[in-house]
Parts: sequence; structure tokens; C-alpha cells
Amino acid sequence: MAATFSVPSMIMEEEGRFEAEIAEVQAWWNSERFKLTRRPYSARDVVALRGNLRQSYGSNEMAKKLWRTLKTHQANGTASRTFGALDPVQVTMMAKHLDTIYVSGWQCSSTHTTTNEPGPDLADYPYDTVPNKVEHLFFAQQYHDRKQREARMSMSREERARTPYVDYLKPIIADGDTGFGGTTATVKLCKLFVERGAAGVHIEDQSSVTKKCGHMAGKVLVAVNEHINRLVAARLQFDVMGVETVLVARTDAVAATLIQTNVDTRDHQFILGVTNPNLQGKSLATMLAEGMAAGKNGPELQATEDNWLAMAQLKTFSECVIDAIKNMNTREDEKRRRLNEWMNHSSYDKCLSNERAREIAERLGLKNIFWDWDLPRTREGFYRFKGSVAAAVVRGWAFGPHADLIWMETSSPDLVECTKFAEGVKSMHPEIMLAYNLSPSFNWDASGMTDDQMRDFIPRIAKLGFCWQFITLAGFHADALVTDTFARDFARKGMLAYVEKIQREERNNGVDTLAHQKWSGANFYDRYLKTVQGGISSTAAMGKGVTEEQFKETWTRPGATSVGGEGNLVVAKARM
Repeated sequence: MAATFSVPSMIMEEEGRFEAEIAEVQAWWNSERFKLTRRPYSARDVVALRGNLRQSYGSNEMAKKLWRTLKTHQANGTASRTFGALDPVQVTMMAKHLDTIYVSGWQCSSTHTTTNEPGPDLADYPYDTVPNKVEHLFFAQQYHDRKQREARMSMSREERARTPYVDYLKPIIADGDTGFGGTTATVKLCKLFVERGAAGVHIEDQSSVTKKCGHMAGKVLVAVNEHINRLVAARLQFDVMGVETVLVARTDAVAATLIQTNVDTRDHQFILGVTNPNLQGKSLATMLAEGMAAGKNGPELQATEDNWLAMAQLKTFSECVIDAIKNMNTREDEKRRRLNEWMNHSSYDKCLSNERAREIAERLGLKNIFWDWDLPRTREGFYRFKGSVAAAVVRGWAFGPHADLIWMETSSPDLVECTKFAEGVKSMHPEIMLAYNLSPSFNWDASGMTDDQMRDFIPRIAKLGFCWQFITLAGFHADALVTDTFARDFARKGMLAYVEKIQREERNNGVDTLAHQKWSGANFYDRYLKTVQGGISSTAAMGKGVTEEQFKETWTRPGATSVGGEGNLVVAKARM
């Protein structure tokens, strides 16, 4: 007789906790927050990847705040507007006026990599670079929040009523580039972002090995399904950590000219092929390889490629079919009938595979149509891609169920493009939120807009659903402008330049850094000293003799312009 196996109570308890946590995750997913989110994995999969030690993250509270902020803007037809912050000074100044913060990979690449080696935005910096900057800013936000609380609770109620409260804890959305590699790299990157304080992360559909700034040439897309895998990997990591980090899916499909592979049928209609039969059997890659073997140099190889492409007559398969129908030897009404039938079958929303497209073309009488997408492949093996808003819309449809916002990178501030994209994506995902890069790479003065149109651009596209809008590099450009102009004036005018350009302007605009010792927290740490030493300290940083007392005084300045009969009276006050 077989021995009876008795399950120890500890095993039963372990299974009970496991099943209870699965139910908890499923209930979380059923909440309003995730009603639009599709997951190809189960709550059981998530709990199996968790450890026994439950952890909480400050970034999760910021993520919930970000979600509420964006949904409110979406409901009101308005937008959260922000820009890329470089450092604690910028992030604290922004807090007084803006409701979100952006951390740009471009800015980090050029000013703050982990290795301290600057360079262009090629995503070749260490993958913890942007998470480290997020932590830098998140620590600053928390510090200034603590400092403000101590200062306010040391005031009387009347003083607090007169002193503006600043919410320093503005949610940070960070640049995750392409996820920095395969699934495991994306998972680890997202874990870092959660731990370092990011409320939101965006991930783009470029190839990680050739990634470039969205406004550079030579961008290579990955297949639709590969980017979906990145988004799923990010969401899975957020679920494992129990956080509601906002996920932004970016597509570079408008301006991309290359794609890694033709494996996904949703990409087929945008891939270019050779239509000149004289090039049959003469691939571009082979021609270039032969040229290199023959000792041709760079300019000669470029000329070979340019000449080959000029002869290739590159077209999408649909363009090839349309031209072939127009050139058929048949009546005009029959041509129109066949064109209409083709257009009905091949509209971009159908995402027709090339195999199916060829079957339809044959049915329309085009049995020997020449079109080859392998011949024009690059030396690296990439396919040629015809970027467009339609391509971005198709990707927006595919990414929508896996992301909270969709961002289409563009090459100019084009209201028509914005409208076409918003209407296209929302035709399938009517509740999806959209993001827009108000890029400094655009020459806004050359856009054809008037000043009034520039002022109205943000609210106009906000009404289309672009509820998060940001200038990626405004922190970088503002820093450069102020430093360059001040350095120039300081070289010519000495201290007068500092007083005119900096100190008086800080005073006139109520900028906290006028009293920089107080801004940095000297008062805050004096509180620590006094608390430790029984309420008094002879070494307090802000004690008698600190030069910042000068900024609390009223004094007369020779040569000052008389204002309101007060003569040359000057009152110096920091904001707090």
C-alpha cells in the first residue's frame, strides 16, 4: 500500500499567501487605472516573479499623481506643459509654475553621463545615466519639500498665509530611449527608474544598436512586434514591483527611412522595393561589397549607392500596383474599377501583408509584377522604409493597448500632422492620451506661424488630445543662454553685470536663490543642530554675522531711480 503524503501546514500557508496575492493583483488590474491596458501574461506570472519582501516606492505615489494630473488635463482639453530639467536649481524653480518635470536622454548624454564623457544622443551612454539624473532631481525635490515644511511650521499662521506654498513634488517623466537592449535590459532599466523616482517612462521604437536623437537622420525602426515586447517588458516590471508608473510609447515612424526586418506584416505596406527589372539579381549590398573589394574609397562608394538608388525606382508595393494598373492596356473605366478595388483592399488600416497583397494584385491581372524589397537593403541588412503619419498611426494602434500615452516624433510643428495622427489613433483607441515634443530642434521662427499662433499652439493641440507636451532641451538652452550672455557682460562690465543681470533680476522676480544660503537649506540644518544640542547652537550657519542678513534690510542706493516718491529706497527680500 502506497504511503500517504501529508502536506505540512507551512506549505499550505505558503500556497495560501501566494493565491491571496494573485487575487490582490487581479483586483488591482480590474481598477479604473488599468481599464485600457492589455497584458499577455497573468497575475500568477507576476506574483511568481516577486519575492516575499513587499516593498513600497516613493515613485509610485508620484506615478498616481501624474496619472491624475494627465487625466484631468485630458478631460479638460488642456495640457501639462514642461521641459527637460538639468539640475536641482531648475527642478525647484520649475515647481512654482509647472505640474510635471521631464528628464531628457539628450541632455543627460551631453551634460551628465555616468562616465562623465559627453556626446550626442546616440544612446551609447551607460544605461543607468538617466535613472541617476532622475534620482538627482527626485532627491532635490524631496529635500526642498522637507525644507519648506520646516520653514512653514516655524512661522505663525499669519506668516504662512502670506507665504506662497510650493508643491516641489512634481512627477518626473524620464527618457528610457529604446530600453537599452533586449527584454532583460528593458526590465532592469525600468526597475532602476522606479527605484530612482520616475513617475513615468517613455520608450521608443528605434533599433537600440543604431538609436539616434529623433531629429537626426539615419533612424532605423524595429518591427512593430519587437517594440510591443519592449512595452510589455516594461509593464511586467512595473507590475512585479507593484507600481503604477505611467508608460509612454514613442514612435519615430514619421521620419524613419530604414527598418530592421520585414517579419511583422503591419510594416509591409511601408517597406520600399525596387521596381526596375534591370536591377534584378544586382543587390545594392553586393554592389557595395564588390566596390570595397576593388579598393573604392568612401566618396566612390557613396556615388555607387546614389547611382544605384536613382535607377532602382523605389516604391511601396501599393504604389507599384497603382502605377501598373494605370499603365495597363485596357479601357479607362476598367482601370478605375481595378484601382478602386485595389484601394478598398489595401488602405493603410487593413495592414495588408505582402503575400496577401500579391494575391490581390494577381486577381486584378498583374501576374508578373516586379517588386523586390531585398535588393535595396543596406550594407547592414536594413530594409528601406517610407515614413509617414499613416505609419505612425498604425504603430499607435498597435502600441495603444500596452501604453498609457502615445507620442509621435515629428520633424516640424505641423498642426495638420497632429490632427491626422490624433484622429487616426483615436479612431481605434478613443480614450488614449497623446504626448507631443515641442522640440527646440524645430526652427519655430521658420515654421510660418505668427507669434499668436505660437502662443496658441499648445492649447490648440491639447484639444486634439495631446495632454502632455514638453520641450525636451529647454533646460539646456536656457542654461546656455543665461551663462553665455552673463559671461559676455561680466567680461565687459565686471560686477555691474552681475548686479544688473542676476541679483536685481532675482530680487525683482522673487527668485528664491537671491538668498542662496537659505535656498540651499542652511536654516534647515541649523534646526538639526539646535535640536541635537537642546535648542541652541553657537555654530549655527545662519547665526549672527551671516552675510545673508543684508538681504533682509532696507537701504538707500546712490543713483537709484525714484519710484513712487520713495527716492532711492530699496527693499531686498527673498521669496520665502
